[in-house]
Amino acid sequence: MRIAVGALKGGVGKTTSAVHLALGLARTGRTLLVDADPQAASADDWRATAGVAWPDQVVVIPWADDQLGRRVKAVAADYEHVVIDTGGENDSLLAQAMTVCGELLIPAAPSLVELRRLPATFELAARVDAISPVVARVLLTKVRAGTRSASEARELLEGMGYPVMATQVSMWEAYAQAFGTVPSDLGEYAQVLVELAAPVDEGVSA
Repeated sequence: MRIAVGALKGGVGKTTSAVHLALGLARTGRTLLVDADPQAASADDWRATAGVAWPDQVVVIPWADDQLGRRVKAVAADYEHVVIDTGGENDSLLAQAMTVCGELLIPAAPSLVELRRLPATFELAARVDAISPVVARVLLTKVRAGTRSASEARELLEGMGYPVMATQVSMWEAYAQAFGTVPSDLGEYAQVLVELAAPVDEGVSA
């Protein structure tokens, strides 16, 4: 499986999602986790903080430059899975990540402020899809229990024609405190992986 985790908006749980997915995928094969965030390098920091607890099955490489696509293509065959964690507000890196992965997972918190950048992300995905097929899907993250925000966000996005994953990620303390650890329980991300592995129609809905 090859997954680009990205959105043209920061603070939506991209690195948390990328790390949990990479750790889950590593259970079925050697996994490359690419840190393509030129500002934060959060995935690489996560691995460094975890130290010896970090599994050998997940190789983390910081490649946040204009050679991202070429670098990943050169080594992808050595891995069963590839996950690319991209930073916000960087069209070029996100486009390169989509080109080499073919799957874009877009984390988004269920609020109008957070969702306002989604059209730009889908427009970029559509441009990439014109030359290299991309399946783009929204993953609702930081969902508060007992509120209607997630269902309202889902209705809004589906009304706009954007595909939204059935699985959503709650605002759990376990995710907030996971940085620098290697959680054995992937929580809702285990179901995210199951859904990602299911067949979907090719192309971008926009």
